[in-house]
Amino acid sequence: MSTNGLSPITLRVRSQGVRTSAMFDLLAVGLARRDSDVDATEASVRKWMEGLGGVRRLVDMSPQDVQEAAGLEGFDAIRALSLIEVGRRASMVGKGESDEVLSPAAVFRLLDHLRYEKKEHFVAVLLDARGMVQRVATIHVGTLTMTVVGAREVFREAIREGASSIIVSHNHPSGDPSPSPEDLDMTDKLVEVGRMLDIPVLDHVIIGERSFFSMQERGLIRGY
Repeated sequence: MSTNGLSPITLRVRSQGVRTSAMFDLLAVGLARRDSDVDATEASVRKWMEGLGGVRRLVDMSPQDVQEAAGLEGFDAIRALSLIEVGRRASMVGKGESDEVLSPAAVFRLLDHLRYEKKEHFVAVLLDARGMVQRVATIHVGTLTMTVVGAREVFREAIREGASSIIVSHNHPSGDPSPSPEDLDMTDKLVEVGRMLDIPVLDHVIIGERSFFSMQERGLIRGY
């Protein structure tokens, strides 16, 4: 403990700033119950992170995973995941504001976290009149069919936000972004509804482990 009452790790974060501090330090400060616990928490966090094999694996974890890997239980496990999720969402907003989101590559970067999901996630990127991201809305989690991912659910979010256009996207947990016949059929139906509502579907980007498939780039979305 330092002479002014703060632990060395807390002092380091204060001196360096949160943007340049190590992930170990940030999680230790965020998860410790009090400053006197920060050093011990950092040791646990370091062991936990090294066992995971990388920061990106954090987004896949459940409270039970956190408990087993880091020894955190109950509130502490939920707090850890909440801090990680806040950081992920803030990162998404930053990407949306700085990138030309109409680019499929920019959508892939924006939705990078979907590469690590073990279930299919269908989302709608809601865009304003300038083509900037208003919000990323999760429409469905699980096996995707037009029965469970209805146009009503997709466009309800767009209408609620006053979106001028949307880009839809989902991940393939297999890692292969190639579209299935169901993906193509779903895209056709959503594009048609978008035309009727004057909320165009600009693209359907399928996220794989290392690459993506853009319906728009392949000429599978026409009329806009």
